[in-house]
Order: sequence, then structure tokens, then C-alpha cells
Amino acid sequence: MRANREHNDSHDSGAALVEFAILSPLLILLIMGIIEFGWLFGQFNEIRHSAQEGARWAAVSRPDIAGGAGMDEVDLRARACDAANLPGTSTVDVAAGFDAGSSKGDTAFVTVTANVSSLTGVPFISVFLPSTLTNTATFRLEQDATWSAFTATACS
Repeated sequence: MRANREHNDSHDSGAALVEFAILSPLLILLIMGIIEFGWLFGQFNEIRHSAQEGARWAAVSRPDIAGGAGMDEVDLRARACDAANLPGTSTVDVAAGFDAGSSKGDTAFVTVTANVSSLTGVPFISVFLPSTLTNTATFRLEQDATWSAFTATACS
């Protein structure tokens, strides 16, 4: 009886290797998917931070900068663009406007849109990921706005 058990074990010795060979592509794809998701989440956080940073600056209009004239749309765009710490291949667009008026107490928004890139470049994963990410920060004006609304303009 014992001889049969040892005989059967010798036939199963390569089964684990074959099973691993079958499952390893799926495991690698899963690991690459986790890496891509983390990369995309990090880029989304940068875009969200950029919109919030632009909104923070736009909310107070900072009359003490730009020679006392207040902040203009170029300053606002520059603040939001500088806060977007994305890879060099990403293009970032910034837009800002008013939901209702441009005086103290009104609401306004800053929208940041960026083309995001894949880290691994695996085509099976990239199909499921967005190519652009957008975030809008809405805020209340703390002072009369010294900047004008503008449409999406690329960061330079």
C-alpha cells in the first residue's frame, strides 16, 4: 500500500509547476493593475490639490500681490499649474469662473483637467483607465474678485 502512495507522488511532482505557469500571467496582470491604480490615484490627488490650491488663492484675491492690484487670471492659472506636480508628459488645463457674480460672498470655481499617462503601459489594463482626470473646487469669495473668469487654458 505504501509503495502505491510513493508511486503516485512521483507523478504529481510537476503539477505545481504547470499550475503556476498557467496562473502566473494572471497574477502578473493583477499586480500590474494594482500598480496602475495606485499611479492613477496619485495623479488624481495631484489634480485635486491643484484645483484646491487655485481655489484658495482665488477666494482671497490677494490684493497685496501684483503691485497691489490684486490677482489676475494669469496669477490664478500659474498657482494652479504650479500645484499640479504631474509627470512631464501630462498636459494640464485650468479654467475658473463664477457661479453667481464676482463679489464678496458669491461662489466661484476652479476646474483642473489633465491628461494622465500609464505607468506600466500594459494594454489590457490601460483600456479600463481614464485618459483624462478632472476636478473642480468650488469656493466662496472672501473679497471682491480681482480676476476674471476664463475658459480652459493649458499650463505653459
